[in-house]
Amino acid sequence: MDTKTQKKAFGLLLIAIALTALAGGLSEGLYSNFYFEVYDVSAAQRGFIEFPREIPGLIAVVIISLFAFMGEIRLAIVAQILSIIGLVLLGVFTPPFSIMLIFLFVNSMGMHLYMPLKDSISLKIIGSENTGQKFGVVNSVRTATAFVVGIIIFFGFRSGIFHFEGRVVHIFLIATLFFVGVVFILLKIRKLIGDPPINTGKGRFLFRREYKFYYILASLHGAHKQIAGVFGPWVLIEILLRQADTMAILGMIGSFLGIFFIPMAGRLADRWGVRTMMFVEGFSFIFIYVAFGVVSGGLSSGMLAVVGIPVILVYILFIFDRMTMQLGMIRTLYLRTIALDPSEISPTLSTGMSIDHVISIVGALLGGLAWAAWGPQYVFYIAAALSMGNVLVAACLPKKEIKNTRTSE
Repeated sequence: MDTKTQKKAFGLLLIAIALTALAGGLSEGLYSNFYFEVYDVSAAQRGFIEFPREIPGLIAVVIISLFAFMGEIRLAIVAQILSIIGLVLLGVFTPPFSIMLIFLFVNSMGMHLYMPLKDSISLKIIGSENTGQKFGVVNSVRTATAFVVGIIIFFGFRSGIFHFEGRVVHIFLIATLFFVGVVFILLKIRKLIGDPPINTGKGRFLFRREYKFYYILASLHGAHKQIAGVFGPWVLIEILLRQADTMAILGMIGSFLGIFFIPMAGRLADRWGVRTMMFVEGFSFIFIYVAFGVVSGGLSSGMLAVVGIPVILVYILFIFDRMTMQLGMIRTLYLRTIALDPSEISPTLSTGMSIDHVISIVGALLGGLAWAAWGPQYVFYIAAALSMGNVLVAACLPKKEIKNTRTSE
């Protein structure tokens, strides 16, 4: 595409990213509090909920393969519509627990279908010049929007405008409006760049020996994701009894720091290379999860008070964990540098996501049981041990394979 079209498409992409972040923050970002306050779930039940929520990520690659003829953008629009349907049903009815899991599955199906398609569409619009820097801009927009989401949630729940009491969850219905906005933006992007085809290879799962390290990183991400999205917040919700407004403040702080951190990470990926950033990501996870294990174990056993410095440490670790998860863009940049064909990026991302979700489902179930049986600290210690895998993968990568993300002359 020409430069003018690319700039216009990139601007629309940033708007779509912002709207998606608004919708996700006002829905998925509140699910943990929603489960606890409405359904009074335990840690073991919280782990079980991840089964219907994460199954869509496992089967997304099959669905993308079956409907590959639609093209990436049209399929992304269908994904948004599924997200809307599931969230509307959750927001209007606040159904019994078993029915809620069905509605959650529909919403999650849309969210998970959209994930690999979004990354693939983004890479096609961004192009091959200064990929890390531009990807950093995309992620900084998402992070800046999360800051706005934090403000909305904090004042909304603190003032009583938003709440989980009663049949209708109004904040979920507001979130659906932003999903609708994403649909219209995607239609505009499709007019500009067409509908990129999806190459699913010879089968529904695209496995290549050349992508083996990407698949390993995807599986490790599945474990990290459960800690960052499920068990990290659960320390705040179950042990410290913090509600949505506190979570919103922490999200705001993390998002504000991320506005500067994410673009910097993108620039460093261009300057240092993806391999070095993988080392940074791996060692960061190890430090955070060891510290989280020590503090959460002390809090749950009563050795540490649930006020003062221990609580502040949990807040800091929670923020750092969320920021470190943003380095997940490094995996996508790595795939971009080794992809044998641009059309293989989307199905490879989908395959990686399916691997990720196998680990997520197993990790959530086992993590919830480990929390209930032995204590929260062991969940984090296991996560720290798994994070060594990120370091080992980075060490195994040949330097010549990880090209600089800037366009070479």
